[in-house]
Amino acid sequence: MLKVWGFDGPFYLQWHITEDCNLNCIHCYREKRNIVKPEKSDLIRVLKNFNRFLKSINKCGRIQISGGEPLLSEHLFSILAEAKKCGYPVRVLSNGTLVSRDLAKRLNDSGCRIVQVSFEGSEEIHDKIRGVGSFRKALEGAKILHDENIDVTVMMTVSDINYQALTETIKLTSPYVRRFAFSRLVPWGSAKTLTGSILSAKQVKGLFKEFYKLDLQTSDVDVAKTYRDPLWQGYFGNVNPLLLGGCSIGYNGICVDTDGTVYPCRRLPLSLGNVHDMDLTQIWKSEILQELRNRDQLKGKCGKCKLRWQCGGCRAIAYAKTGDYMSEDPQCFIPSSILSPNFVGIVKSSSTY
Repeated sequence: MLKVWGFDGPFYLQWHITEDCNLNCIHCYREKRNIVKPEKSDLIRVLKNFNRFLKSINKCGRIQISGGEPLLSEHLFSILAEAKKCGYPVRVLSNGTLVSRDLAKRLNDSGCRIVQVSFEGSEEIHDKIRGVGSFRKALEGAKILHDENIDVTVMMTVSDINYQALTETIKLTSPYVRRFAFSRLVPWGSAKTLTGSILSAKQVKGLFKEFYKLDLQTSDVDVAKTYRDPLWQGYFGNVNPLLLGGCSIGYNGICVDTDGTVYPCRRLPLSLGNVHDMDLTQIWKSEILQELRNRDQLKGKCGKCKLRWQCGGCRAIAYAKTGDYMSEDPQCFIPSSILSPNFVGIVKSSSTY
């Protein structure tokens, strides 16, 4: 029987509750457009839709609240209260610059136990990407959250602008941080101007090597390294046909934007429908998600790889580079010795969805 590796935990909702933001980051995946300001009633309807969906698939849930900058939303604490009533663990994704002592206490009292704060390198590099003065404000925000017993996770978006600052970023933030992760730059939204800054496959492999070495050898940085990227399966080279892993798109998560539009991933701008017009249960059966679940239909290098059911590559980066979300991951470094056109995935007949 298929073991759905990594997808048997709570189903996650990445929920964008505001487009307001106090920064203007050059690598942001959001488009500059007319600001949508959802009413509290709109947000409550989204939550109720999510509740119904979870019951239909018999899973528990967790929520990641994002923006924009979610700390700017007038409805943040109302939504946290409603999520707490439903029993959902909640993580807030923030740039960290607006955190005050009082706000951190309110977050804790509202049941928010984890805040993800973005850091992009040294102060100089971070401020180049996110704006002058933003590094010190974010670091102070992380310190306050830590002092108020809220776990801080660092997320670093890596490109050729900052990938060489990985070790420095971990060390600079480590006094206040419980977990550290990185994601690869996807050139959508404001980041379209950075298409030439995405890493090469060789650079990505070097980054993985550095990250793994730090995890094994760096004893003075007490930070749990989080292996989120699907290409880690290829890095470790574990070929086990009974394990399904990689990106959770189409399996264990969904994104709802401020206007109710549903995406497979916020970095993959393919509309699946709108929660104000459709039930998530119906949206979950969309043709796009059905196609994304069938990794036997992946193209190029990914379609020939033995690890396609353990990895699958990043569909968002593939789409950004080629316009085809089933094309190969352009940053894949897995050697050709692992590729095999004769390897047959077994998930189609075994997957829950």
